[in-house]
Amino acid sequence: FVPSFSPDGTRIAFHSNRSGNYEIYTMNTDGSNLTRLSNSLGDDFAPEWSPDGTRIAFHSNRSGNYELYTMTIDGNNLVRLSDHPDDDFAPEWSPDGSRIAFHTDRDGNWEIYSMNADGSNLTRLTTHPGADYSPTWSPDGTFIAFHSVRDTDRDLFIMEANGANPQAITYTLQEEETPDWRS
Repeated sequence: FVPSFSPDGTRIAFHSNRSGNYEIYTMNTDGSNLTRLSNSLGDDFAPEWSPDGTRIAFHSNRSGNYELYTMTIDGNNLVRLSDHPDDDFAPEWSPDGSRIAFHTDRDGNWEIYSMNADGSNLTRLTTHPGADYSPTWSPDGTFIAFHSVRDTDRDLFIMEANGANPQAITYTLQEEETPDWRS
């Protein structure tokens, strides 16, 4: 599930329950050199490579609820980035590696936040009563795309990286979600 290519394109990180619960793995793009990186009683999901290829961010319920973590690409140096009784999901590195965006239900509905890559300087980016999910940075780091349920369906939105000027970019009755940028 949720494969993520390393910045140099030679490895893939993903989560799998092949060990009985969900853990983070990497492998070469041809499927060789399978390596298990995480080993916890909780489930680890959604690995995302740092832009410099030295760390992987992910979310995990190893502490009782979903929090954000990073580790080095050998599975060592685990750092817990968030610590809140509500859930934090889907970490996404900024292109320069200085910030991580994610969605959380810590405000009673799903909102998008960002923080420094070490977990400091937490900043709420969206403040809408609708649910906002799946932030992804533009290649130059100036914008964040996301999907939101602000009416009856999911539409795609874009905002400045500081949360300013959110605007819908799709207006359909179908479901659009999980945007991604092309560089």
